[in-house]
Amino acid sequence: MRIACAALVLLALTACSKPAPEADTSSAAPVAPPPVSDDWPGKYEGNLMVRVSGLPNSHKVVLVAATADGCTGDIGLAGGEPAKDISPTELGLTLKPDDKTTCTISIKKDGDKLTVSESGICTTYHGLACSFNGSAARLN
Repeated sequence: MRIACAALVLLALTACSKPAPEADTSSAAPVAPPPVSDDWPGKYEGNLMVRVSGLPNSHKVVLVAATADGCTGDIGLAGGEPAKDISPTELGLTLKPDDKTTCTISIKKDGDKLTVSESGICTTYHGLACSFNGSAARLN
């Protein structure tokens, strides 16, 4: 009789207890990262002409300076000069026209406007009469 009572109590307990929660076997599909937004590529004109192509960390820059007084200069006309991403709003180019000189170009972006400045010796690329200091706005 004891065995029958124990069996009934065990049966009653199992009937009243909550079932164990099942493990969630549905696996959430991996979420793709958002696409990389790159606002640099495009053509810009002002007192300089600038073209930026490529992707983040592999941008290429073409830079042209030309004025009515005969000032002309260019960098990267044969497909673009590799630029280093300094920050999301700044690209930098470091050119070595020879073993002893360096020409550094900084391009800062503010919306659709670029501000270009040079430092070092860049006369190899534009002569003595002009510079790559200036600004340009994106063309639509």
